[in-house]
Amino acid sequence: MLKLPKDLVADPRHDAVSELLTKHAGLLWESGRNRVATLPMTDALAAELRGALAAEHACHGLELIAERLAGEQKGLDVAARRAPESPQNARASRILFLANDGSTRFYRDCDALLSRYPQRLLACRLDIAGEALGEKLTGGARLIRSVLVLDKKVAARALLALLPPG
Repeated sequence: MLKLPKDLVADPRHDAVSELLTKHAGLLWESGRNRVATLPMTDALAAELRGALAAEHACHGLELIAERLAGEQKGLDVAARRAPESPQNARASRILFLANDGSTRFYRDCDALLSRYPQRLLACRLDIAGEALGEKLTGGARLIRSVLVLDKKVAARALLALLPPG
């Protein structure tokens, strides 16, 4: 069962998003441990990701993404030690969008992040190459193979933007 962001759970399109992510899921690479949906890039998602990057509610580049997730985890671990009786939310609040032309090593590294942060990280591979993704998100010639949405409200909107229009 997918643990989608709270804002998405309250949305009437929740079941459609959940079904879309489950129905199109497969391993990121042949020895992967995590199932990830591969879905078409929509104009709505491109607009959502452009806005998120501009507002710094998202970042791109796998090295930076790994650093951000590790830093957040340190903060979560400190909070858990200070208040062990307060349960951590087991809902995806970070969404990792991936281009479809990464190397095996790239997908292996993404799979490792999904295994390291299973409580709060969800990934989706987009049916778009990194150069085309970079152009859609920046308007210029730029290679972008990974985008992490950091804001849970934006994450919910980005997942809704995966639904076909109509």
